[in-house]
Amino acid sequence: MVATSPRAPTWQPEINAHSRELLAALVASSSDAIVTKTLDGIVTSWNPAAERIFGYAAEEIIGQPIQLLLPPDRLSEEQAILRQIRQGVRVEHFETLRVCKNGIQIAVSVTVSPILNEQGDVIGASKIARDITEKRRAEDELRAYRTQLQRQISTTTGELSAIVQTAANAIITTDGEGRIDVFNPAAEEMFGWSHSEMRGNTVACLLPELEAQAHQQYFRQTDTAVRYRSIGVKREVRARRRNGETFPISIALGHTRLAGDQPYFVAFITDITAQRAIEEDLRHAKEQAEAAMRAKASFLANMSHEIRTPMNAIIGFSELVLADASVAGTAREHVQTVHQSAKDLLCIINDILDYSKIEGGKTELERLPFSLTRLLRDVLRLLDQEARHKHLTLQVEVGSGVPAICLGDPTRIRQILLNLVGNAIKFTHAGSITLQLETMDDGQIHFAVRDTGIGMTEEQLDRVFELFTQADVSTTRRFGGTGLGTTICRNLVELMHGKIWAESSYGAGSTFHFTLPLPAVHNPGTPVRLPTDDYELSARAPRAFRILLAEDVATNARLVMLRLSQLGHEVIWQDSGHGAVDACLKEDFDVVLMDVMMPDMDGLEATRAIRMMRPSDAAYLPIIALTASVLPEDHRRCREAGMDAVLGKPIDLAEILQQMETLVPAGRGRFNPTLAADATQDLPAALAPLAQLVNLPRALRLWGDAQVYRLALEEFCTAHGSDGQRIVQQLDTAPELGRRMAHTLKGVAANLQLSAIAKLASAVDAAIKADNLAQARQCAQQLQLDFDQLLELVELTRSSTPAADTAAAAPATQQEEVPQLLQALRSGLESANPDDVRGLLSHLATLLGSDAVQPLLVAVQHFDFDQASTLTDSLILNWQGQA
Repeated sequence: MVATSPRAPTWQPEINAHSRELLAALVASSSDAIVTKTLDGIVTSWNPAAERIFGYAAEEIIGQPIQLLLPPDRLSEEQAILRQIRQGVRVEHFETLRVCKNGIQIAVSVTVSPILNEQGDVIGASKIARDITEKRRAEDELRAYRTQLQRQISTTTGELSAIVQTAANAIITTDGEGRIDVFNPAAEEMFGWSHSEMRGNTVACLLPELEAQAHQQYFRQTDTAVRYRSIGVKREVRARRRNGETFPISIALGHTRLAGDQPYFVAFITDITAQRAIEEDLRHAKEQAEAAMRAKASFLANMSHEIRTPMNAIIGFSELVLADASVAGTAREHVQTVHQSAKDLLCIINDILDYSKIEGGKTELERLPFSLTRLLRDVLRLLDQEARHKHLTLQVEVGSGVPAICLGDPTRIRQILLNLVGNAIKFTHAGSITLQLETMDDGQIHFAVRDTGIGMTEEQLDRVFELFTQADVSTTRRFGGTGLGTTICRNLVELMHGKIWAESSYGAGSTFHFTLPLPAVHNPGTPVRLPTDDYELSARAPRAFRILLAEDVATNARLVMLRLSQLGHEVIWQDSGHGAVDACLKEDFDVVLMDVMMPDMDGLEATRAIRMMRPSDAAYLPIIALTASVLPEDHRRCREAGMDAVLGKPIDLAEILQQMETLVPAGRGRFNPTLAADATQDLPAALAPLAQLVNLPRALRLWGDAQVYRLALEEFCTAHGSDGQRIVQQLDTAPELGRRMAHTLKGVAANLQLSAIAKLASAVDAAIKADNLAQARQCAQQLQLDFDQLLELVELTRSSTPAADTAAAAPATQQEEVPQLLQALRSGLESANPDDVRGLLSHLATLLGSDAVQPLLVAVQHFDFDQASTLTDSLILNWQGQA
C-alpha cells in the first residue's frame, strides 16, 4: 500500500488570506509607526502612521536604509539593535531620538522584534515606533515644577521659621491630643518655659487649674465638631506663667490636617494685661460718664415733673378765666398771653421729659391692637385748627394695602406724627402738608410727611436729627421750640425697630419718612398675649415640667422649689453656673430657670455654654432668666446670650407659670397631677373602662366633651395602635426611625392623658439615644401590650357612649353650615396662624356649643395645630356619623 502525504484542507487558503487582510487593516489603522526592514537595515514596509510621524511617504522611504531617520550621533544604535535582532533578541521600549523629513528631531519609544521564516531563521526586523515628544515635554515640565516647588518649599519653610522665631506674639502648635510641637521665643518669654521643656507637654500646664480641667475635657470630646467650634474665633482666657502668676491672654486658633489626616492646631497668643488695664480705665470712665448722664436725665425728669404740676394749674385756671365772659379788654389779652405761653412752656417741658426718659432707658413700648385710621383722624383733628389758621391744606393719603388694625404702640406713633406734622405746619407759610401711608414689600408701613415749607440746605439736612437742632440758629428765635422734636422721633422710631430719614430742597419744602413694623390684625379683639384663663395661674398649670433651677442663694432656691413642687412640677437645683451646664448635658429637662448673677460662671455664660454644647438633634430647651435688674441693656444681654424670656425679682410665680407654659414646646412635660384633685364632675359611665389606662378627670377637664374625647382616642388607636410593634421592627434596621416614632408618640399620648403609654414612649426614646437597644426593645414590647389593652377598652366604649347632640342648640337652617365650616377650619389650621381660624371657631361655638369647641380653642391658643387638626377631624367624623 503506497503512503500518501496529507493534503492541506481546502479551506486553509481562505483563512490565510483573511488573516493577511486583518493584519494589513491593523497595521494601516495603528496610531504607532510600524516599519519592517532587512537585517541590513533596508526599509521594506511603511504604514500610514509612519508617514504622519516621520513625514516620509512610503514610496520615498521603502528600499532606503533606516539610517535616514537617525541623528548623526546615534548611528551606532541601529547596528547594536540589528546585532540583537540577528540573535533573535527582542528590543522593547527603547527611548531615543529620530529625525523627521523636515529635519526636526522627535523623541520616540521603539520596540523591535525579529521576523522569522517557517524554519525559525531570522530574516528581518519589525519595528514599532511611538512619538513620545509630548510625554517628554510634560516630564521635563514636571521635573522643572518639582524643582521649583522644592525651592519654594525650602524658601517658605525658612521664611516661616524666621517669622515664628521673630514674631511678637506667642505661637504654639499642638497635635490633635493637645501636645506641644512649636513653642517660639515669644512664648518662652511670655510663659517663662523653654521650647525643650514644653515640647511634648500639653497646653494644660500653661493654664490655671480650672481652665486646665476645662481644656482637657474639651480635648476629650467625642464629637469632633464640638472641638473645632473655636477655630477662627478669638477668645480670652486666663493663663499661668512658670512662676505661678496668672494673666489674661487672647487666643486665635487655626487648624489644618497633616499626612494621614492627623489634626494640627496653631495658636496665636497675645498678652492682654495692658489692654485689660486700659479697658478697665475706659470702663471706669464710661461708667462715670453714664452715671453723670443718668444723674442729668434724672434731674431733668424730676425737674420736668416738678414744673409740670404748677404749669397744669396755670393752664387750667387761665382757661377758666377765659371762659368767664366778664373778663374782657386788656385783662383778657393778658390772660390769653399767659395761657398760650404756659402751653408753649409745657410743650418744651414735655420734650425735655420725653428725651430724658429715652436717654435714661425708661421708655416702655406697648404692643396692642389699634385702629390706624382712627389714630390718623385724631392727629389731623388736633392739628387741623392750627393749619386752618395759617390757611394751609392738611390732607392724608392711605394706600389700599395699609391694614385698618395694626399691632404696635399707638401712643408713640401718635407722638411721632404730631411732632412731624406739627413741624411741617410750623415751617410752612403757604401750600399744603400731606401725610402719606403705604405698605412696603417687606410688610412694614411707610409714613411720609410732605410739606411745601422753607426746606433745608444739605448741611442742615445732615444735622436735622441731632440734639437742639433746627434749620439754623435764626429759626429757633423765629419759630420757637427746643430742637428736641426730631431727635425724639428718631429715638422712638428706632426703639420700635424702624428707620427714619428726611429729604429736602431749600426753599421748596421737606419730606420726613419713617417705616415701622406694624403687623396687621385681622380680628381687632385678638389678645396680644395668651389670656390668663388658659390655665389657672394662681394654683396650677395644665402641664407639669421637669425644671432645672440655677440659683446660688439657697433661700431663694428653697422658695422656688417649694412653690413649684406644690404645683406638681419636678425641680432639680444647682447652685452654680457650672453645675447647671453639667446637669443640662447629662439629664433631660423641659425648661431652665437661670439666675443671671452667680459667682464663678454667671447665668449668661452658662446659657451660652448650654446652647453651644447641647447636641444639635436634642429637643429645644427653653431658658428663662431670673434677674433683679430692670435695665433694658441687661435684659437685652440676656436675650443675646440665648435666653428666651427675662423675669424680674422678687419672683412672680404666676409669671413663671405663664412663661413656662408659653415657651415649652407642645408634647413636652406631663399632665399635671394636681389638676385631678379638683376634678368634681361626674365621669360618664360609658368611659369607665378607660380608667385603667387613662386619667379620666384630667382628660375630660382638658377636652371638655366625653364624646369628642372618645373619638380622639379611637383615631389615636387607629393611627398608632401598632407603633410598639413597628418600633421593635425598626430597632434591627433603623433605630433612629424608631426613636422618632417614640418621640412623636409620647407627645400625642400625653395630650390624651395616656400617661403610661407616654412614659413608655419616652423610655424608648431615651434608651435608643443611649444606644441601649435591649432596653428599648423591652419598653417597646410593653408599649405594644398597653396599646392592645387600650384597643380593647376603647372598643368597649364604642357601643355604650351615646352620641352627643352637638348641634342641638343650633337652628336646623344653621346646622347645614357646620360641615362647610369644619372643612374651612381644617384648611385654615394648615397656616399655623391663630388669627386665620379664630373667627371660624367663634362661629362654630354658636352652632355646636362652647363645650364642643373649647378643646380646639385651647389647642390653638397653645399653638398645638397638630392636636387642633386631630380634634377637627374628630368633629367632622362625629358630624358625618350623625348625618
